[in-house]
Amino acid sequence: MQGLLKDADARQDESDILRQWVAETRDLAYDAEGIIATYNLKVASRKEGGILKRCACILYEGITVHKVGSQIVNIKAKIFILKTSFRDYGIRESIIQGGGSGSLNERQREQRETYSYLEDDVVGFDNDVKKLVEFMLKEEEGNRIASICGMGGLGKTTLAKMVYNHHIVKRHFDRRAWVYVSQQCQRRHVWEEILISLQSKDRRDEIKKMSDAELVEELRQVQQKQKCLVILDDIWTIEAWNSLCEAFPKKNTGSKILLTSRNKDVSLHADPRGFLLELVALQNSTKSISEL
Repeated sequence: MQGLLKDADARQDESDILRQWVAETRDLAYDAEGIIATYNLKVASRKEGGILKRCACILYEGITVHKVGSQIVNIKAKIFILKTSFRDYGIRESIIQGGGSGSLNERQREQRETYSYLEDDVVGFDNDVKKLVEFMLKEEEGNRIASICGMGGLGKTTLAKMVYNHHIVKRHFDRRAWVYVSQQCQRRHVWEEILISLQSKDRRDEIKKMSDAELVEELRQVQQKQKCLVILDDIWTIEAWNSLCEAFPKKNTGSKILLTSRNKDVSLHADPRGFLLELVALQNSTKSISEL
């Protein structure tokens, strides 16, 4: 999929159908990531334990594996159809080299950002979702940032999506925005995408012409005038947070931020009074930052 997107990305302005194929391919890539996360949460985490525990889980695992297998077959069939369509259009798979090139990281960012929906709730996160939603509804001044931390593959983004799409959260906040930050944090891009989501996609061209100061000012205003939820997915470093944070008001706001990170220090730095949920080896533990 990455190989096809490398060529298709550069040519998607040629036609509406090509743009649709590119979007469908990215959807499939995101679905594949979600299936892997589901397997890890529902099955892989149950592989440890004694014989009795394992026997009790066999039926559950069999059902889950069957469902995951069916989803994989479905995705592979869709990939085959899209690959055929791309090739008929004259697009060929490019060779993807390892090492995390800038173009590959850019495609990964594009694939993840804006895909904030989640078709099915993932079993195992119910308690964590409840605690995060409760924090989001708090009106106390100063408690504005919640964080989900842990190594890659533990389901941070999946959990964030469950909170983002929670029916109570949708009712509570006037506006919501989701942006993928990544290891190569692009401050200007992050600010633009947040404001476009909080305001209107029709203003995209206007927003892209704003100066950094104008962007920051309008972002702060909309978050103070309305209750906004901003998801910063996959923020890596304290430096990245420091480059972004001036766009988020600390006072006189009912808006909240939910960030995901592999680095707990980012959360501790961003809001010492905030809420930290740390995922460790597929076993969820929850702590208030003020308790650490």
